[in-house]
Amino acid sequence: LAAASATAEQATFESSLLCWVQQSLKHHLYGNATFLAERLHAHAPSEDSVHVLASCHFAAGEKVRAYHVLQGCHAAHNRYLLALCCLELGHLNEAERVLLGPAAPGTAGGAHAPPAEAADVPNGAAGLYLLGTICFKSQRREQAARYFTRALELNPYLWSAYEGLCQLGVELPPLGAAAAPQLPQGLPWAHPANGAYADPSAGAQQTAPRAAP
Repeated sequence: LAAASATAEQATFESSLLCWVQQSLKHHLYGNATFLAERLHAHAPSEDSVHVLASCHFAAGEKVRAYHVLQGCHAAHNRYLLALCCLELGHLNEAERVLLGPAAPGTAGGAHAPPAEAADVPNGAAGLYLLGTICFKSQRREQAARYFTRALELNPYLWSAYEGLCQLGVELPPLGAAAAPQLPQGLPWAHPANGAYADPSAGAQQTAPRAAP
C-alpha cells in the first residue's frame, strides 16, 4: 500500500511539472519551461523527459543545447528532433544518419539508397520532408524531389514540400490528388502513470494531475 501511494505521488508530481511546462510554453516563458523540464528530467529521467527538455531548448532557440541533450536517444520522436537540430546547425550528414538509421548511406559522397519508406522515417511525411531538405542542401536534387513528392503523397497539406519542389523547378503533383491525411495526433507520450508523458504542445487540460487512487 505504501509503495502504491508513493508511485501515485510520484506520478502526480511528474504530471504537475509537465502541466506547468505546458503552461510556460503556451505563454512563451521558455526559461521557466526549461527550468521545470530540467527538474522533471532529474526526477524521472527517460527518453520522454529528454524530449520535453530538448523541446524547451529548441523552442527557446537554443539548438546546440537541444542537440547535446538528445545525443544517444533512440525513440522516434527524439530522432526526429535531433535531426531537426542537426539540420538547423548545418550537420547534414548526421541529420540524414539520424533519420535513416541503418539505411543511411555509408559515406556522404558515396552511392545513396532509394528514398526510405515512411514507416522507416520518424514522423512520416515530416521526416521525409526533412530528408528532402537535406538532399536539397547537399545538391542531390533528384533525390530531394523524390522525398518531397513522397511527403506530399502522405500529407498534401505539407505546403513546405510544394515550396521545395518549386525551388527545384520540377513538375508539381496536382493539389488535392492524395487522400486527406488523418488529423495530427499528439506525440507518443501518455500520462506519467502509464510510463510516459503527454505531449507538451497539447492543452494543459489534457494533462492535469490525477488524484491519487
